[in-house]
Amino acid sequence: MKTQLIMIATGAISLFGLSSCFQIESTINVKKDGSGTVTEEMILGEQMKMMLLQAGGAGGQDPMAKMLDKAKAEVRAKTMGEGVELVRVEKIEGNGKLGVRTTFKFADINQLKYSANGAMDMGGAPDAGAQKADDTGLRFKLVDGTLNVIQKAPQGGAKGDKPEQPEMDPQQLAMMQGMMKDMRVTTKIKIEPGIKKTNATYVNGDTIVLSDIQMGKLLADPSKLNALQGGDFDEVKKALKGVDGIKFEDKESVSVEMK
Repeated sequence: MKTQLIMIATGAISLFGLSSCFQIESTINVKKDGSGTVTEEMILGEQMKMMLLQAGGAGGQDPMAKMLDKAKAEVRAKTMGEGVELVRVEKIEGNGKLGVRTTFKFADINQLKYSANGAMDMGGAPDAGAQKADDTGLRFKLVDGTLNVIQKAPQGGAKGDKPEQPEMDPQQLAMMQGMMKDMRVTTKIKIEPGIKKTNATYVNGDTIVLSDIQMGKLLADPSKLNALQGGDFDEVKKALKGVDGIKFEDKESVSVEMK
């Protein structure tokens, strides 16, 4: 199982060529009884806004129709665990922003299976990924007011089995640096009753930041990008430790005692 850091960053890299900059913020809101919501917000960058508006202008259709597709969002809900339901899909528009906000609800966080990678779907087929529940990302265990957020390191082969990663072409890297410099992906957990005690690294009031990845910071140093592509968790931690603009929780399990 990959950690959020590796999944998000490699997922973002895979989107290169399909989109320009965007920002995604995922917030898991948890009540003391274990119920709650997942809210995903995608804000489009200027280049992407222009591309969508130009594409939709000629046909008179909403250029964001695929991103606002409720059927696709309902399929995503099924991959997020038993009892997860779609609440709404809405357009974010105003103050210079254009994007999509998708809200899900769950009755029991112990059943939730969350991967921020799914939030990066730019409008695929409604039945994409409907075969099985998501088997990557975060798992949760809530017992007597204490929530454990579980993210395991990827399971790989022997040290010598890892394929060598080719160096990125300088021209391609320059293109990525230009198109994705403002891209940002954040995953947070908000504890509604408040936090009494936690071993999480990044805490702001009642909110824990599991990952906050600014792609421009990664793209500025190709060696750090290569560490991500290799997928070795220990190497990723070593390469990204202390990098300005990058926050990620490197514990396999985070404990949160609710108020």
